[in-house]
Amino acid sequence: MSETRRMTSIAARINRSFTLRLVILLFWVDILVMALVTVSWCYSQEREALDTAWQPNLQRSVVITAGEKWTQWPGSVQYSFKSPQQTETHTAEGGRFFRQAIRLCAALLCAEALLILSDYGAGRRKAERLLTPLRRMTETAQTLDKTFDTRKYHDLEQTISQIDVGTGDVRIETGDRDLKGLEQAINGLMRRTNEAYRQQARFVSDASHELRTPISVIRGYADMLDRWGKNDEKVRDEAISAILKEADGMQRLVEQLLFLSRGDSGRQQLSMQRTDLTAIAREICEEMHMVQPEREFHLPDSQPIYALGDAGMLKQCARILTENAMRYSADGERVTLRAFINERGESCLSVQDNGIGMRPEDVPHIFERFYRSDKARKREGGTGLGLAIAKWIADAHSASFDVITREGVGTRITLCLPPCPQGMKAENAAEE
Repeated sequence: MSETRRMTSIAARINRSFTLRLVILLFWVDILVMALVTVSWCYSQEREALDTAWQPNLQRSVVITAGEKWTQWPGSVQYSFKSPQQTETHTAEGGRFFRQAIRLCAALLCAEALLILSDYGAGRRKAERLLTPLRRMTETAQTLDKTFDTRKYHDLEQTISQIDVGTGDVRIETGDRDLKGLEQAINGLMRRTNEAYRQQARFVSDASHELRTPISVIRGYADMLDRWGKNDEKVRDEAISAILKEADGMQRLVEQLLFLSRGDSGRQQLSMQRTDLTAIAREICEEMHMVQPEREFHLPDSQPIYALGDAGMLKQCARILTENAMRYSADGERVTLRAFINERGESCLSVQDNGIGMRPEDVPHIFERFYRSDKARKREGGTGLGLAIAKWIADAHSASFDVITREGVGTRITLCLPPCPQGMKAENAAEE
C-alpha cells in the first residue's frame, strides 16, 4: 500500500470515528426530546383537570391502541390519572397529539440524516487537511531514506563488534568523513577504558606484591620460631620483633588501601572550614621532631595563611609529604615547611628536602598508586600509596601540586589550594 493510500485510509477511519460520535449524540438527544415532550403533555393534562389539587403522587395509567393503517399509529392513547384521595378518574385522549409528534420526530430524523451526511463529507476533507503535515513528513523521510547510505553504519557496527579490548591500543578507522567525529569519540572512550583497565591491573598486581612480601616474612619467622625459637631466647626475640614490624607495615598498607577505597566510592566525607595552613605546618614540625629529634625541621616565621578545607585531611596530606621528604633524604638533613600566598592568590603549603631528588621521567607518575622509582624501591618503609592519598586529598579540595625536583639536589612539593572566599577573608580579619 502506497503512503498516499495509507494516509487516505487513516483519514477515513478518523472521519468514521467522528461521525459515529455524532450519531450517538443525536440519538440520545432525540430520546431526551421525546421524553420531555411526553412528560410535558401529561403534566399539562393533569394541571388542566386538577388545577390546585395536582400533586406528584397521582395514580396514572396509559392505554394505547393501534390505528387502521400504520400511518395512523397510534390510533388512540388513553391517559388516565386520579388522586389517591379522590374517586373520580380523569381521562385524556392523546392520539392526535402523539401522531403529530411522531411526524415531527420523523422530520427531525431526516434533517439529522442530512446533517450527518454533510458532516461526513466535510469531516473527511478536514481529516485529510489535518494529516497533510504528517504526509509531508512521511514523504521527506522516504526521500531521506532513499538518499541516505546506511551501509557505512553497518560497517562501523561490524568493526566495533570485532574489537578485542584486551589487545592494547585499538582504534577504529573507516576512512569515512561523515563518521570521523563518531570514530574519535569511540576511540577516546576505548583509550580511557584501556587506561583504567591498565591502572586497575597494575593496582591489583602491586597490592598483591606488597602484601605478599610481609606475609612471606611473617611466615618465615613463624617457621623459625616453631623450629628453634622455643628454646632459643635470642631467636624468639628476633622473630617477634620482625613479625611485629611486618604486621605494622601490613596494617599501614591496609589502612591506606581502605582510605583510597572509601575515597573512590564517595564515602570519605570532608568537613570544610576555615583552616590555618601555618598552624598545620607548625604542628607537623613539632610531631616529626618528637619522632626524629636528630633531624632539623624548619618553619620560617610567617603570618597565618588561611584556606577553606578539612583540617584533618590537609594535615594528613602535609604529614605524607614530610614523611616522604624524610625518607628520601639523608639523616640530619633539613626539611623545610612553609605556608604562603602564591602569585595566583592561592593558599599554599610546601615541603622541601635536600635529598636524592627525582628523574624528570618519574615526576609525572609519582602520584600513581604503588608507583616508586628504582631509587625509591631501594629504600625501606614506603608502600607507594602515600602520594596517591595526598593526590586524592588535593583533588577533593580542588587543589593542585607544584613539583620542583633535581637529582642529587632535592625536591619541593607545594600544595596549592583555591583562594579563600571574600566573605571568609572578612571574617578572619574581624576575628583577628
